[in-house]
This record gives sequence, C-alpha cells and structure tokens, in this order.
Amino acid sequence: MRRSTTLLPALIMLLTCACVPLPPSADNTKAWCSLFSAKDNSEGLPEPVRCTFSQRQGNVVVSMPQRTFDFPAKEQGKTYQRDNHSSGIGFSKEGEFTLVVFWQDPRLQ
Repeated sequence: MRRSTTLLPALIMLLTCACVPLPPSADNTKAWCSLFSAKDNSEGLPEPVRCTFSQRQGNVVVSMPQRTFDFPAKEQGKTYQRDNHSSGIGFSKEGEFTLVVFWQDPRLQ
C-alpha cells in the first residue's frame, strides 16, 4: 500500500499541470519592410529591408534592424491606421510615417 500513496501526489501534480492552459503564442514571420517618412516626398519605394512581424491577440510588433514599432490593437484607429492587403499590411501614423510590411520581397513582385 505504501507505493500507491507515494504515486498519488505525483499523479495529482501531473494532472494539475496538464490542465493549466498555456498562454497564447505570438505569430511570428520574417518579412520585408519599407518605411516611408512623412517628411520624405519621393515617389519611389524606399529600399525594403528584412524585418520580423509578430502578432499576438491583435497587437503587432515589427522589428527592423535599427528600430522596433509597436501597434497595440486598442490604439488602432486612434493613434495609427492599419490597412490589410493580400501582399502585406500597412501601418500609418499621420504626420510621422507609413510602415509597409510585405510577406515577400516587393522587388520580386
């Protein structure tokens, strides 16, 4: 009978751990980004650079080599605009910048 009493606490702990939901993970993907400054009046596409796009529960983080951008879902339509397309997503802050995230290198499209 001794053996079953020592296994019971371990079994309870295992079942408890198995029932605890894990936090939702973020969707991450490598992408291509072009950053348009509001001060720049050029018509051409800025040179796209590799970036990482991450989204979790509607909150987006875009990481570029020299800068990281945060776009909280609750701020959409207030402090920035989001524009979804089949080829990527655009984020705009009026008077500041537009960041375009492409799923594939736009120079090849």
